Amino acid sequence: MSAEFTTTLDSDWYVDPEIYAREMATIFGREWLLVGHRHELARAGEYLATELAGRRIFVLAGKDGGLRAFHNVCRHRAAQLLPEGNGQCGVLRCPYHGWVYDHDGRLKKRPGFAEEESFDGAALGLFPVRVEEWRGFVFVNLDPQAGDLLSGLGDMAAATQGVPLERYRFHKRQSYELDFNWKTYTDNYLDAYHIPYLHPQLAADLDMATYRVVNGDRVSVHHASPRAKAPAGETGAYQGLFLWRWPNNSLGVYAGGFNICRILPQSVSRLRLLFDFYFDPEAGFSEAEKDRKAAMTCQVVEEDFPICSQVQRNLEVGVYRSGPLNPRLETGVAYFHDLVRRAVGNRP
Repeated sequence: MSAEFTTTLDSDWYVDPEIYAREMATIFGREWLLVGHRHELARAGEYLATELAGRRIFVLAGKDGGLRAFHNVCRHRAAQLLPEGNGQCGVLRCPYHGWVYDHDGRLKKRPGFAEEESFDGAALGLFPVRVEEWRGFVFVNLDPQAGDLLSGLGDMAAATQGVPLERYRFHKRQSYELDFNWKTYTDNYLDAYHIPYLHPQLAADLDMATYRVVNGDRVSVHHASPRAKAPAGETGAYQGLFLWRWPNNSLGVYAGGFNICRILPQSVSRLRLLFDFYFDPEAGFSEAEKDRKAAMTCQVVEEDFPICSQVQRNLEVGVYRSGPLNPRLETGVAYFHDLVRRAVGNRP
């Protein structure tokens, strides 16, 4: 797909708190967002709790094996029910006043109220959140009117059809707390223009004349030919599938493993990156080999952080407003900016 715009977003989009608030409402409040993997919710009572677009939510594995998701707020006095992160919850009890809910979100007990007083447990139940699973990955959507997950994935489902994602097993997570806007990082991921300048080893592996970023439905896929064939048993950094999925995921698939990233805005000028690494047990990698492959990815990712931070500071100054995009190497950036504009609308 070709983008409608050929210039970048104005700098205001990276620094204005009002625009950021609109992004949280119209993008992160309406799209299917990855929150974890089914291996984190394998047994009844296991949960993962997180914050999305300023709203605390949790996903819980029910006794019937199904998943439920709720806003992480008690119906009594708005206390947070579960601490952020992963855990086991046999009894879903509010830590503030002891209200108890079942795993379907219905209120079961409210201590201190007259025992003979009847109440409607469903009417006082937890606020639900939509949750769906795709190939082991767990997604939630804060918009009860949104379409189904498969539609929200766009071309990601077709692009990964030949990859046995279910066979891979979790290895480790790498997290980063960073001082720039979520779009500053996304722009950088989608930009092939900078590779020779910031990633010399990666550029040495690639025939940059063949590099393209091809846009589809809600995805952008990186394509490049290698300069030379990798030695037997080895995989070059260029070999595999590398894509971005709207609004905040990247996926890198290579021989015997893959990583999936969540780009999580924390404020107009802060974000959290979570990289989860998975490997195919049939590949026979040792733990040290898995660590080495994960470290190679992290090295490339970390090479971008200083320039992203510098870009954010310059965007905040107000001298720069916008710039032209390279018609061959920044098509992914143009497509991303088009999606942002369409989702948020005109600037306030």
